[in-house]
Amino acid sequence: MRNIRKLLVLFVLAAALTGMLTACKKNKGGDKKLPSSEGFTKDVVMRIDGTEVSYAEANIYLLSMREEVETLYGEGIWDFRFTRDGRTYSELMKDELLEKIIYIKLVGRMADEFDVALGADDVLTVNDYTQNFLNGITEETAKRYGITEELVRSIYKDNVLAKKVYETVTLNVDAKPDEKETRRADFYFLFKTKVYTDNEGKPVQVSGESLRELREDMKILLSQALAAEDFYTYAKNQTDAPNVEMTIGPDTFSRDITDRLFTLPEGSVSEIFETNDGLYIFCCKNKVNVAETQRAEEEAFAKICKEYFQDLYDKWRANSKVEINEALWNAM
Repeated sequence: MRNIRKLLVLFVLAAALTGMLTACKKNKGGDKKLPSSEGFTKDVVMRIDGTEVSYAEANIYLLSMREEVETLYGEGIWDFRFTRDGRTYSELMKDELLEKIIYIKLVGRMADEFDVALGADDVLTVNDYTQNFLNGITEETAKRYGITEELVRSIYKDNVLAKKVYETVTLNVDAKPDEKETRRADFYFLFKTKVYTDNEGKPVQVSGESLRELREDMKILLSQALAAEDFYTYAKNQTDAPNVEMTIGPDTFSRDITDRLFTLPEGSVSEIFETNDGLYIFCCKNKVNVAETQRAEEEAFAKICKEYFQDLYDKWRANSKVEINEALWNAM
């Protein structure tokens, strides 16, 4: 059933906004009479602002999540207790499953408001996913979980539509990531460690007179580095590190060190910087690593978009009416 997990390709957006991927306990039973709760027909497991979710639909989501989790952690994960109150992984997964289904339904419901609809390419994508999913399960599995081609196609439509709503809403977010947070620069560096391993293999911090001598030695290395024709070659012959090149961002070292490094002209050698692990001398190779800076900017903008959409979704969720068929939900 490895194609089942392809449903998660589309379900990932919901996971990103509602928490880590989780799953429910495996339903090991075959066909059985389904319990019902007052106000619900026997095959409706929940209503979200009046939109009904069938027992079969919820089980398809459950089946997809279950296979993904078992692939990562094994079948024994379900009864593992994660919380102080003794809740099992399967119970936690059920909470996540509920929120993910609610997310898909609520976001998809906003499609008309944002003038979002599935295009021809989207329909082809939905059809392709649907056939791949159905080709990856047995007739027995389809019968056990009430899986039909129409239902699978409907689920994929919901997921693709929710994804398009997210993309449309965040397309014109007017925000620019902070340059101080996204800049990446390349440096050569010479490193001398303050930590060594004793005879028992335990790490020991250099201190006292040994540390004072190390600092004095580093001053000599700095004067020699400043006089060297090629900092890279000199650092390579003197360093305690396995390499002498590093791409640095705002969180690589303390902000004080990073700010001073980012003012260093290309080809210039820095002062000595001391951290908990050792002493450093840097030489600026490139003031801006264009590719890494662009990647950081994209990640920062994606985070801004996610937070913007999350604020909208929180309002939709707070104003939504969710009704659960407790008997049927508990039977899953």
